[in-house]
Amino acid sequence: MQVREIECFQAIMTAGTMTRAAEILRISQPAVSNTIATLEHRLGFKLFLRKSGRLQPTPEALIFYDEAQRVLEAVGRASDAAQRLRRGAAGHLTISAFPGISIKFLPRLISQFQAERPDVKIRLLSRSSHIVIDQLPSQLFDIAIAEKPAEFAGVSAEEVSFSCQCLLPPDHPLTAHDTLTPELLDGVPFAALFRDHMTTFQIARAFSDAGARWNVVLEAQYFASVAEFVRSGGGVAIVDPVNGAGFTESCILRPFSPNISYQIGLLVPQDKPLSKAGSAFLSLLHSELQKYSSEKPSH
Repeated sequence: MQVREIECFQAIMTAGTMTRAAEILRISQPAVSNTIATLEHRLGFKLFLRKSGRLQPTPEALIFYDEAQRVLEAVGRASDAAQRLRRGAAGHLTISAFPGISIKFLPRLISQFQAERPDVKIRLLSRSSHIVIDQLPSQLFDIAIAEKPAEFAGVSAEEVSFSCQCLLPPDHPLTAHDTLTPELLDGVPFAALFRDHMTTFQIARAFSDAGARWNVVLEAQYFASVAEFVRSGGGVAIVDPVNGAGFTESCILRPFSPNISYQIGLLVPQDKPLSKAGSAFLSLLHSELQKYSSEKPSH
């Protein structure tokens, strides 16, 4: 049984004649007649009887009509779903990302994305970068974002680089400077990420080369802790601009010299095709991150 056959049946039930049904379907009257004859053969019973020049539905046709309606409604829903999927406006996405980007940046981006695609359901997994990397072989995600390790295995990876900035409380006297340096920050209380973070050695070296004291009074695992410490007036910090942008309402960002480089990887499983919705979100993610990037991404 074909959908076109059921559409012809519905059109005759609605219009009352094959001629009018043909006009509704924009096909010839003989095509309608042949289609109904084929459908009757498939079903094994008559659908219409001719009476006074009109087609009269048989009792079986009246019962079959209810089922035919449900079939066409289901086909319509499937067609609508296919169109949404084709536009990337429906589907499911699982995103695994390190906390620094998953706490503020990604929820805001997801909200923006779903405003145009409300039928895309998203799971956001917040994991430390090393856990994200350890889970890469499992491919239990569509898109992953991790701070750059030595190499990524089993995924297509795109690196995005940023130049870090100095985050200060809004009333800090150093906000008067357009650019901050180790000399200006000599002895100033600092919040910093743990020593194994990629930026820590760079910052320590910048202060050492300048003969300035990097006065770290708080070491924390996550950027959110560092930022909250700064917001509370406990000190300053050097952060990447993506994370820093999430706190511009309560803190001040200033450029820092010399350059402190920070890299993250946008990761997609090599053996797991990305859906239309996933490709659309990845494109939006890339576009937003490039607003903060210090250079073009490498492939």
